[in-house]
Amino acid sequence: MRITRFQTNFTSGELDPLLFGRTDLQQYQNGLSRALNIVIQPQGGFRRRDGLEFLHDFTGFTAFKLIPFEFSTTDSYLLVMVAGRIYVFKAGVLQTNINGSGNDYITATGITAAMLDEINYTQAVDTLIFCHEDLRTKRLIRNTDTDWTFENLPFTNIPKYAYEFDIHQPDFTVTPSAVEGNITLTASATTTDTGTAQAGSSSTITLKAASSFTVNNAPNGMFIVLTSGTGAGQTRHVEDYVGSTKVLTVYPNWTTAPDSTTGYKVVPYAEAAVGEYIQVRNGFGRARYVKYISDTSMKAVVEVPFFDTSGIVSGNWDSEHGYEASWSTTRGWPRSATFHQSRLYFGGSKQRINTIWGSRVGDYYNFDPGTGLDDEAVEATINTSQYNAIANILSQSDLRIFTTGGEFIVPNANGNPITPATLTVQPQTRLGIKAGVPVEDLNGASVFVQRSGRSINLFQFTDSIASYASQPLSVLSSHLIKNPVDLAIRKGTSTDETDTLYLVSGDDGNMTVYSILSSQNVIAASEFTTGLNGQFIAVAVEIDTVFVIVKRVVNGATKYYLERFNSDLLLDSSIYSTSPGGATTVDVDHLPSSAIKVLVDGSVQSDTTVPSFSPYTVVLGAQADESYEVGLDFSIEATTMPNEPNLSSGTTQGLQKRIVRVDAVVNQTQSLTVNGYNIPFLEFGSSVLDTIIEPYTGRKTLHAIPGYTAEGQITISQNYPLKLNVLGVEYRLSLGD
Repeated sequence: MRITRFQTNFTSGELDPLLFGRTDLQQYQNGLSRALNIVIQPQGGFRRRDGLEFLHDFTGFTAFKLIPFEFSTTDSYLLVMVAGRIYVFKAGVLQTNINGSGNDYITATGITAAMLDEINYTQAVDTLIFCHEDLRTKRLIRNTDTDWTFENLPFTNIPKYAYEFDIHQPDFTVTPSAVEGNITLTASATTTDTGTAQAGSSSTITLKAASSFTVNNAPNGMFIVLTSGTGAGQTRHVEDYVGSTKVLTVYPNWTTAPDSTTGYKVVPYAEAAVGEYIQVRNGFGRARYVKYISDTSMKAVVEVPFFDTSGIVSGNWDSEHGYEASWSTTRGWPRSATFHQSRLYFGGSKQRINTIWGSRVGDYYNFDPGTGLDDEAVEATINTSQYNAIANILSQSDLRIFTTGGEFIVPNANGNPITPATLTVQPQTRLGIKAGVPVEDLNGASVFVQRSGRSINLFQFTDSIASYASQPLSVLSSHLIKNPVDLAIRKGTSTDETDTLYLVSGDDGNMTVYSILSSQNVIAASEFTTGLNGQFIAVAVEIDTVFVIVKRVVNGATKYYLERFNSDLLLDSSIYSTSPGGATTVDVDHLPSSAIKVLVDGSVQSDTTVPSFSPYTVVLGAQADESYEVGLDFSIEATTMPNEPNLSSGTTQGLQKRIVRVDAVVNQTQSLTVNGYNIPFLEFGSSVLDTIIEPYTGRKTLHAIPGYTAEGQITISQNYPLKLNVLGVEYRLSLGD
């Protein structure tokens, strides 16, 4: 039996071998069993992927972070971050003499190689903010192409947290000015003390011999302020007091220990009380101190109303303290950041892994919660039954929070902006994210790698359930998801392009690439490898240009190159020119001494070598009048699925199959091989080498392919690095026992 089939599109891309039995699926009929170094097009065909242009040798470094930085419509950059340095590329050109230093990099103090995988960043106009739990939060400001400022983020108020929570019952009465709202708390019936200390140590101070405090623990919970002499300017909580010896113990320890020259005062209140709490023991009254007025009065905001405005005597209220900056060298720093609704949000920190913070509106570095007004700072902690370490946050229609345990949102209540009163964190899905891999926007959906590193998901609002859902993007090609370590998305810029998702595989250094056009149900996976067994290390998209770091072994030495995909190129790690001026040689010092491919004026030349000594001059083989390209070849393969025609007589699984004839519909193509047989694009007898092959559009036919197989598959490849664009494949299939 003979039948004719026509695969009109390949928009399912490379399919998981686990789907080889699902001949009932439409995706099976539109899929490929192998899609190597090809790009699926929105119209349905596939083409040879773009070549890679060599830009810079980063040998000497082994860890990288690629960061796009778009300052304006005319000024955009790729930042290459390595340990202690940031290199700036504009239009692929390295910027030099940065800040007039003579260096071709920005000095990035504090950045280590170990940090690079998990550094998060966010940008607003000319400022890029870097986050890592072990890095004092930094910002990079662009002044000009070669003038950049890298510095600590200038926080004006860091939120506080009771890492060392402590409770005391200070020996004085507190009187609220009102039962709720913004109030004043006044201390009375209190004993204070001033004078010059007798002695001190790292955690104690001995008060004057005639101290007002004679009873043990009398000043506990109050404040001691060093007013003069050694250690002046320090304020500490009183933790313990021994009346007989006059020795007072403080928390935390002194930065500079006092001595017999130190003047002091022991008072109910001090500036350090801001952010601490008063809690009435009967439950009627809780307030947070927000402003120091005097040694006996504080401004406060009420969180639980007081019963009345009567004085609350000692023993009926507690002072809750032990509060310190949420972020510090000791406690760690924020892990992720984003700008959302005119606030700067941080997500998670080293010791507060499940908390988010939002700055004051329009005052991006000020995290003072104030009295809880709408424009003041916000804070919330995710508390669920599982471990939720925040790995990334993203500003989209809502504030989206991605943790190792699940996905959350902070909704806009009734369409209104987030305020301290309306801030709520709502759980959505429970997949969890792989830390260290970016989350990217794809037309309103958030693309993230699942915690296991074996699935890619789209997180988006779904009308059918009026909630967010996580949908697997990689379900038909899960075999290509191999522990991704980096991710980037290039948005389509014309009707001839899809959106493209690039995933760097941590297991083998290949790249899984998805062509995505949601409106046409195109989700097509392919796999990219690179010449000379290279490995992709990192990827980033600067507007519409895709940059990669590639690890290559050249003449026995390990090299790390910055390269970019270029639609004008057909080779990898290429050096090329479109105005060669009749050149017959070119200097190349980054390629190996063998297996070098050369294209001159569009024609393939004989393979050449690079000398092992300077000046590393490659002979082109012909005079280049219009263009030349020197680089590494890479393999192309597009293999159809095992053939299973839908016949009325039933399945053909047990039948042997032979491809009798293939008609490939091609567009602007110069080289094509079907099942190992080269299809000629020149007159019979003409050699491909040294000959310009005009791109061909139409049908190319291969007859009489010998041999039966159980699968009856067609494999399209290339013997030469030339243009390839296949629109469809018609073939005659012979079936028999």
